[in-house]
Amino acid sequence: MLVVSWIAAVVACLGYGIGSVLQSVGARRAAHVTGVTGVALIMVQAPYLLGLTADGIAFVANVVALQQLPLFLVQAILTASVGVTAVIAAVRGTHLARRDWLSLGALGLGLVALSLSADSDNAVRISTDWQYVILATSALPVLLGLVGARMRGRRSALVLAFAAGSAYTGVAVASRAISGTELGWFLLVDPMVWTILIGGVFGTIFFALALQRGSVTSVTAITFMVEMVVPSIVGLLLFGDSVVPGTAVLAGAGFLFAVAGTVSLMRFAT
Repeated sequence: MLVVSWIAAVVACLGYGIGSVLQSVGARRAAHVTGVTGVALIMVQAPYLLGLTADGIAFVANVVALQQLPLFLVQAILTASVGVTAVIAAVRGTHLARRDWLSLGALGLGLVALSLSADSDNAVRISTDWQYVILATSALPVLLGLVGARMRGRRSALVLAFAAGSAYTGVAVASRAISGTELGWFLLVDPMVWTILIGGVFGTIFFALALQRGSVTSVTAITFMVEMVVPSIVGLLLFGDSVVPGTAVLAGAGFLFAVAGTVSLMRFAT
């Protein structure tokens, strides 16, 4: 099962990276239309639908990865999709400066360090009260995204990207919370399943709008940086995620390298 989780994490990374580029192409085709009509127009673009399919595969792979791997590791691996997006953008003709390649290298080193230090196991079971608290927090990114949708220009893209990352954070946390849970009809009333649904739907909408209004790499970087930092902290505090004894310094350095690489790529615009 551990090997399957590792493979799933890599598949999620590639899926999200490729999906982001495809969704960006679809979003730009509908850039001349705003509001609800603009969202609808984005959703019917062929590249966007292909990107959404890649995201769907990545999402399932992400849930599988979180069954055994800690949040801080899986979310860090997902940030590597920023690198995938940047490399694809470079292949499409966008120039990557030396600093961008160094950022990609830092991101890679951070992932290696985290991979060596992460301790794999199922998450600690949390109480029903905590599950409903997590579900209630789903309202925050929804409200933030609605505010961002009414804004204009680059600020709108940044706010929407942050809202998307916050929504996907709920998906990651809820996915980790149900690790080891047996499948059954009772999941239909599980607050964690509803958290995943709400976060997934609104995260997808806000991410599409952000791609329509900003650069694919900067939007992806913001979204996944939020997804990396917040769930990692929650995993350590709430789910008992931990590192192999004696590797705390290595894990901390890896986390910082991964974050630094992601933040640095935010300056890159396609």
